[in-house]
Amino acid sequence: MKKIVLCGGGTGGHIFPSIAVAEELKKENCDLFYIGVKGRLEETIAEKNGIEFYGYDFSGFPRKIQKELFVWPFKLLGAVSKAKVYLKHFKPDLVFGTGGYSAAPVFIAAKRLGIPYIVHNLDVRLGLANKFCANGASMLTLGFNTNTEFTQKIKCIITGNPVRKSFIEIQNKDKTQIYKEFNLSPDKKTIFVAGGSQGATAVNEAVLDIMKDLVLSNDIQILHQTGDITHEEFAKRLPAKVLETTNVIAKPFFENPESCYQIADLVIARSGAMTTTEITVMGKPAIFIPYPYAGNHQEANIKHLIEAGGALLFRQKGIRTKMLLNTILELLNNQQKLNEMSRITKSFAKPDAAKEIARLIFSTVNGNSVNEQSKNLTSVL
Repeated sequence: MKKIVLCGGGTGGHIFPSIAVAEELKKENCDLFYIGVKGRLEETIAEKNGIEFYGYDFSGFPRKIQKELFVWPFKLLGAVSKAKVYLKHFKPDLVFGTGGYSAAPVFIAAKRLGIPYIVHNLDVRLGLANKFCANGASMLTLGFNTNTEFTQKIKCIITGNPVRKSFIEIQNKDKTQIYKEFNLSPDKKTIFVAGGSQGATAVNEAVLDIMKDLVLSNDIQILHQTGDITHEEFAKRLPAKVLETTNVIAKPFFENPESCYQIADLVIARSGAMTTTEITVMGKPAIFIPYPYAGNHQEANIKHLIEAGGALLFRQKGIRTKMLLNTILELLNNQQKLNEMSRITKSFAKPDAAKEIARLIFSTVNGNSVNEQSKNLTSVL
């Protein structure tokens, strides 16, 4: 029985891909362990999915000169030491992680102990932690084509980002049943607003500004994932007349986002790696409002979709909500356009990414070469 350690966390976008791979590994009766930061989302999600969680105290690299900057290296050393203790105890065959600061101590510990590890990069652009940890990895798997000078120097395979099997299975479910579960009407147009697992204030504000027009004037249904931090304020500001209808369901986080996607005629969302991936797997027309900071990596994630015509881009800075409203209404009133956008987004989907990564994990554990591993994959750099 193979032992595999999973890592990566901070947001659902980093955690759920590992859970998707775990679903495939479980089919082969692997022993699975998850290492991450204590008290964060990865602990909750891992345990909910029946994966033993082991944590340490750690935080991301401070971006500003402050007291924390001088303490951080000692925190990193402490986290690496703790990860080494766990790895020595588990004696895993391989470590797989989706990157981010939460995963870095585990990758470093694995490298020092001579344990093979695979780093998965979710975004088009390489994250700082992934770039640092990829040197020494068995390979770097990629969610998108990231053809840079760095990736040309190491073993890279484009697999796509892994999504949970529920996103695949929901597409065979009768939509009528999903509408009933949400108490929504199949005869009305439906929008799914998704700011990511933590929500997005700018997206919430933009939709609040046009909520009356969408719901009261045009009888449009809205499923809105607000995020935990912003939900209370969002709920307080929902217009009273909107609340009198059954057209709006707003939650901090949807446990079943695949159901929201399935009945959505249009998605309004940030463009994090996993949101973008889910939209392509589900084949949904989208209006993206990317997070404009952190190197603007979110806009890079959707460049191919925008250029192909499968999605539209609204930049957060100076967003004109009246124009957003008009665009939404024009799309919802043009089924042919929606169908074409759906076809385009679906053409970029890689629904078997989790299976491909699981196969690469077993191939690496069994000592196969990268050439053998890459057979039948979508693309190899």
